Amino acid sequence: MGTVREDGNGLPEGVALTAREDRFRDDPHPIYDRLRRLAPRFHDRAYGRLLLTAFGDVRAALRDKDLSVDARLSHDDAYVRRIAGTGVAEARGDAAYEPPLVLLDDPDHRRIRLLMSKAFTPRAVEAMRGRVEQIAGELLDAMAGRSSIDLIADFAGPLPTQAILDMMGMTDAPRSHFKQWSEDILMGYDPEREPDVQARLREAYLSMAREFRGVVEVRRRTPGPDLISAMVRAQQDGDRLSDLEIISLCTQLMVAGNVTTTDLIGNGVFALLTHPDQLARLHAEPTLVDGAVEEMLRFDCPITETARIARRDGALDGCPVGRGDTLTASLAAANHDPAVFPDPHAFDIARSGSDHLAFGSGVHSCLGAPLARLEGQIAIASLVTRLPRMRLDPDHQPERRHLPFFRGFVQLPLRID
Repeated sequence: MGTVREDGNGLPEGVALTAREDRFRDDPHPIYDRLRRLAPRFHDRAYGRLLLTAFGDVRAALRDKDLSVDARLSHDDAYVRRIAGTGVAEARGDAAYEPPLVLLDDPDHRRIRLLMSKAFTPRAVEAMRGRVEQIAGELLDAMAGRSSIDLIADFAGPLPTQAILDMMGMTDAPRSHFKQWSEDILMGYDPEREPDVQARLREAYLSMAREFRGVVEVRRRTPGPDLISAMVRAQQDGDRLSDLEIISLCTQLMVAGNVTTTDLIGNGVFALLTHPDQLARLHAEPTLVDGAVEEMLRFDCPITETARIARRDGALDGCPVGRGDTLTASLAAANHDPAVFPDPHAFDIARSGSDHLAFGSGVHSCLGAPLARLEGQIAIASLVTRLPRMRLDPDHQPERRHLPFFRGFVQLPLRID
């Protein structure tokens, strides 16, 4: 899309390092490889950030407690500020805006995360297995007699959306509305978003907030065994969650919890269909599904990068970092670092080890990772079993999102006859 902006050494920068640029969106790894080789700590002047592509640097940044996730600490022209500002903070009335958990530092981060972690314990997640299997089965049953589907619209999108709604005790809520609102809110991560997109984003946030506010009010009168009821009841060290925090958490869980799992399923199926030897192996050895999902997360991770802000002047292993500087840790690049992953661009569902960074690392590692893994394993196993002839539709092209940070498909047409 347009002219690719490059620095003085011929390395792409700014928008050319996002999914808005065709070459990067289709396959970012040749560019990541070049950056890792020539400038693993790349000063992207266009977006005011230090882009990290080596596994060791990325993991170190994610685990460094002296780095912040609070975009307000960054420089005024920083990339992270452009994506953190969703444009809804000024809303009044029935609106609600609180910084999401991923943009909170301790002690607020620790307080809220400790509360939310109770919903994602191994026991709590395992208790979701039967319901996730039921949702997957119902979606596949609805495909009976069809010769083609859009995997995203017909399966990968609805499954995690319904699972999150169930966790919140909102089983009968309008699933398609929540999915569309989630996709619109996600556009807040596009630093180049147009005014009409901004308006749609704001309306989606307000609509979702209204829905959650109504449920919070009902649960306060009539609590149940669901997650929203738990948040309404919750106290941590005598500090009750505010309504705004509850609504913000629900919104984040809905958006991140369904979109990233949709992308895990879509990216994973695409990897299988473009590597038929691996699909054949999974058909022959269904017990490889857990490892296959880990490889899908490494090979084409749904969240490609995350940001940290320096609280003070210092250095990253000898590289000077100033107070307010933004470090963009590329999870996607780190997961293809040949220093850690032999033959990193090969898709191998039996790859040994799973030391990938798809869910981040450190105190801000993905809270919903156990549920995402469960949903991914059930989804992939169900699709391979129930749709053994699935293949890419030769008459309709897949379409990826034109969006930084979140890598996935807008549509993935398949033939299933």
